[in-house]
Amino acid sequence: MEDKRIIKTKQNLKQTMIGLLARFPFEKVTVCELCRAGMTSRITFYTHYDDKYALVEDMFCGYIGEAVRDYHRLQAENNPSREALQGYYNMLDCILNLYYNNLAFFSWTSPERNPYLYSAFYHHIFCNVDEYIRRHSHQMASNYPSRQTAALLCNGLWGVINECYASGTPREDMRKDIRSMFHDILVSPLFSKKNVL
Repeated sequence: MEDKRIIKTKQNLKQTMIGLLARFPFEKVTVCELCRAGMTSRITFYTHYDDKYALVEDMFCGYIGEAVRDYHRLQAENNPSREALQGYYNMLDCILNLYYNNLAFFSWTSPERNPYLYSAFYHHIFCNVDEYIRRHSHQMASNYPSRQTAALLCNGLWGVINECYASGTPREDMRKDIRSMFHDILVSPLFSKKNVL
């Protein structure tokens, strides 16, 4: 377990990065500016991170960990029988929860404003969704390679999320629409179902 001072320092750097993203694209944020805004020395920064990319990688890992914990909580609450379709809904809900619980960060991860952040986080989500599809193929198998299916789900999901956010769609409407689209994909011939519905 990390020392509380280290945790506090890293949290400060992460919050400072989020604050700077509201003002500058990620590519324009420098370690010097990050340290100045966070009132942290560069020595302290480099004690914990090699560069700003390592900092956001740590942020991404934390966000993925948050989503995984949320998924397990949702599974325990509303899917004790481990039905495949409900598991996919829970995966979708934990991704949407992650997005909204961390909107201060994710609102700056559009492909237009911060292409690096968008593609880096997409990669994390993609890898986890691909693993999920492969791990649950005994219940609900994709009729196409798992990586292609994961790409369709992830690109579609992030595209719809970003479009809804950009157009000011209310959260509940967005969640309802995305869940409906996700359902239509999951019950389509894209998947072969076993013990579903």
